[in-house]
Amino acid sequence: MPRPSPVRDAVHRVLRQEGAHGTTLDRLRELVAAAGVRADFSSVYRAVLRLEQEGDVVRVDLGDGVSRFEGAGSHHEHVKCDRCGAVAAVPGCLLGSVADLVMASTGFELSQHSLVLSGTCSGCRGGGGSPVRVAPGAGRRAAL
Repeated sequence: MPRPSPVRDAVHRVLRQEGAHGTTLDRLRELVAAAGVRADFSSVYRAVLRLEQEGDVVRVDLGDGVSRFEGAGSHHEHVKCDRCGAVAAVPGCLLGSVADLVMASTGFELSQHSLVLSGTCSGCRGGGGSPVRVAPGAGRRAAL
């Protein structure tokens, strides 16, 4: 049984919150501190890795080299703002039937997939949403 860890517990709570999609380690450290738990970057990193190993947290790859995490749950896709880097979940799996076609036509047994859509969030378009702060360059993605 693992030792109790206030940092790991705080990380787990933050990542299980509604809307916590694609949270970077830096942002996660800020959120843990805002919850009143003192933690340095390496403590948050170790907590995330442990939670990932235990299956409570999943790593989200948006194709830009930035590690992001969220609480484990039902599979879904993501959309990312090209301007500010805000990330949101797209409910459900958009590729279910395509995955079946790929397996049938290639003979591959697929183990996973991910789809990242990109565009401009309502906050950046002036629609009243609030953009999310990200590291410089983290919000860029190749056009389709």
